[in-house]
Amino acid sequence: MCDIHCFFFLKRITFYRNCVLYHLVKIFKKYEKMRTPLMLRFKGTVIIEIWWHLLIVIIYTGIIVYFHLSIPTLNLDIPDSLISILGVVIGLLLVFRTDTAYDRYWEGRKLWSEMTLHIRTLTRCIWIGVRETEVQHIIEKKSAINILIAFVLATKHYLREEYAHDFDDLKPLLNHLRKFSTPTSNVSMETQRRINVPCKYMAHDIITPSNIPLELAYYISSYVNSVNERNLAEPYIVSSMEIAVIGTMECLTGFERILRTPIPLAYSVHLHHSTWLYILALPFQLVGELKWWTIPVVGLTSFFLLGILSIGWEIENPFGYDANDLPLDDFCQVLQQEILAICERKLPSPNEWIFSHDNYPLSPQSNLNAELLSKKTIQELYRIISPIRGVKYSTCTAPHLDIIREGEETDRLLNGKIKDMIQRKMSR
Repeated sequence: MCDIHCFFFLKRITFYRNCVLYHLVKIFKKYEKMRTPLMLRFKGTVIIEIWWHLLIVIIYTGIIVYFHLSIPTLNLDIPDSLISILGVVIGLLLVFRTDTAYDRYWEGRKLWSEMTLHIRTLTRCIWIGVRETEVQHIIEKKSAINILIAFVLATKHYLREEYAHDFDDLKPLLNHLRKFSTPTSNVSMETQRRINVPCKYMAHDIITPSNIPLELAYYISSYVNSVNERNLAEPYIVSSMEIAVIGTMECLTGFERILRTPIPLAYSVHLHHSTWLYILALPFQLVGELKWWTIPVVGLTSFFLLGILSIGWEIENPFGYDANDLPLDDFCQVLQQEILAICERKLPSPNEWIFSHDNYPLSPQSNLNAELLSKKTIQELYRIISPIRGVKYSTCTAPHLDIIREGEETDRLLNGKIKDMIQRKMSR
């Protein structure tokens, strides 16, 4: 009797606990939906970068207004016609700057997606397309896939100008490989020559420029060549792997193009000069009419202009650690988990999933599963797929052609009857 009471008591405690957890999850989801409005957010904005610029502009504007109103003989007001002229020019320059920066941001995202596609293709071809007749083949396949993961991680560090092999995510994957110091396109050759490398063929620190992704591409190519020489994969599999390796190199070259082709320095400097000259000249054009209201007006105008200028500067290089940069760490983690998930299971046989008891390929026309449908004839299957009355099936291997011909003849008969009915009505 006591055991029964204990059982129901524990059952009730479990029920209340599940109720509490359910309501907590519901409250959490509701709170998650009630996110901070964009208007009230500061994280990820450029306010932190430009606040001291705005403070300088406000103090500068306050001094101009004070002297203009305190000294009657001092007239700091100038014609406001310059506002419309300079405003249009500055607006066009800022729009062009922001569009150019966003194009670089979007191109970086597209290149990373293309590289992800090639890495997935290589993983699928290696793990599924390469035959494994010995234990050694499985070890080779898994080692090659680890190099693919290392390639993605090394590309992330390479784009951030981090050239070491000893990062926590890279070190377990590269311990068995030689550490070279391959010249990189991220740094000028003159700079690379000035750096004192401890050994000609070794890179030990984060400063020494080294193109680690390019080195790993050679290891991947060596495995593809080995598979081709030993006939462990079909020719089309080997061809797909070679195309994917070439695609990763194209993506790497595109990343380098973004890093080494910034906005021309003359344009950036001229845009900054023009924007600041417009902001510094703005108080003189407004102080005559707005008096003390010149301070907030100039402050808001500076906030708009300097904010757009700072946004273009921040998203110009989308591979860094800023809040608005691409989340490369998350991209790498997701891709790594996808690759590991692929390697955890063997290639399923089509008979396992096609002719399963739970597969109903002709639903809703038929409630029979694939195993029962496989026992029927071809004509019976096509009668289930296209249940048209009066259709005569031939003994050919493609009876659906007869269905199409019969359907065309039916359409002709119907069109003829409709025309006859219209002519009869017209005659009446």
